[in-house]
Amino acid sequence: MPRRRVRRTAGVTSALLLMAAVGGCSSEEELPDMTGSQLQRAQDRAQSAGFTNLTSEDATGQGRAQVWDRNWRVCSQDPGPGEADPDTLVVFLVVKEGETCPASTEGYLAMPGDEMPAYAGRNLMDAINQMAALTGDVTAVDATGKGRSTDNENDWRVCATTPAAGETIEDGVLFEAVPDGEQCPG
Repeated sequence: MPRRRVRRTAGVTSALLLMAAVGGCSSEEELPDMTGSQLQRAQDRAQSAGFTNLTSEDATGQGRAQVWDRNWRVCSQDPGPGEADPDTLVVFLVVKEGETCPASTEGYLAMPGDEMPAYAGRNLMDAINQMAALTGDVTAVDATGKGRSTDNENDWRVCATTPAAGETIEDGVLFEAVPDGEQCPG
C-alpha cells in the first residue's frame, strides 16, 4: 500500500495558533448555584462542572479556616451561577453548619432568635426572601400610609422594620416600604 504524504503549511498552522491565542477558541462552562450546599459538595459540583480554581472564606469575617469542609455551608459564591470561564477563581463565602449566614450574603435565612439585620434602603423582595424560614407572618406595608399594594416587592425598598434593626426576631416581621424613587417618610 502506498504511503500518503500530508503536506503542512506554516500559514495554516500559524493562523490556527493565532485564533487560539486571541480567544477564537474560548470556552465557558455553566457554574451551578451552590448557595446552601455543604462546602465539600459545592467544591465537588464545581469541579465536576469544570471549575478547579476554588477557595472559601469565612462569611462572618472572623477569618476561621475551613479545615473540615463537611462542617461548613455556602452562603454565597462569586461569581454567581451561570456561564463563566472555567479558569475563573470561584470564592465560596461560608459559615459553620448550624450558624446563620450574615444578612449581607444571599444565603442568609433569618431564624427566630437572630438579630434583625439593618434593611433600611434595601430591596424589599430580597429582605422578604431572607425571612422565608420564619413560621410567623412576614408582612410588607406602604410606609407612607397611602395603602398601596406592595405585591411587586422588587420595585420597593425598605424604610423600617418591626422588630427594629438589632432587636431579636421572635417569629413574625413587618416591613414598611416605599416604591423605588420615593423618599421614606420622616
